[in-house]
Amino acid sequence: MYGARPAPVPQQQAQGGYGAFTFPVAPKQKLEPLAVAGVATSPLGPVGIALGLLARNRIKQTRRRSMALAWTGVALGALFTFGWALATSVLSMNGTIDRALESPQPGDVSQPRTVAAANLAVGNCIQTLPPAQQVGEVSLVPCADDHIAQVVSLHARSGDFPGADSLAADATATCTADIEQLDAGDASFVPWYLVPSEAGWDQGNTQVVCLLRGDAGPLNVDLINT
Repeated sequence: MYGARPAPVPQQQAQGGYGAFTFPVAPKQKLEPLAVAGVATSPLGPVGIALGLLARNRIKQTRRRSMALAWTGVALGALFTFGWALATSVLSMNGTIDRALESPQPGDVSQPRTVAAANLAVGNCIQTLPPAQQVGEVSLVPCADDHIAQVVSLHARSGDFPGADSLAADATATCTADIEQLDAGDASFVPWYLVPSEAGWDQGNTQVVCLLRGDAGPLNVDLINT
């Protein structure tokens, strides 16, 4: 008679009547170390590919969460492999690799070939000397063929770069003294030289190359190896 009372809210009973239970969350799967290594070594090309493929097989067995990372290592390794192959092909065709691997060969040559100026040796006959001040490569020919110059002697220097003028004066005096000792017969030549630039000196090329150069044109005699 004093109004209706609200209906009681039913209490939710815990399942089983013994209260709520909790369970542990499954730990996040670790990364496969080989997959990480495959990405890290991908600049090495085939190494990254191999590690990526090995990681792929390991992931299938352990069910770790690194499949995408493994494929990334394979893809990057393939990309770097292609890049290295292309660079090697280009450097091989333009002679850069040959220049890096060559070593001085004293005496006459059996056939024409191109060498770095830093790898000239005593007795080599040079076909031409470029008009430019900087000489990076020279063409060698058999001394029986026409050539403009021949290497007479080499003189290694040490210490800091002495300066272009000082080095030229040293080369003039040294090479003139060496060439005056030669018995040239009827051949007409003048003393000449090659000296390293400051950049070449800093890279370890501190050698003065003394040459005899044809005075009235090319020479076709061997004045050193006889």
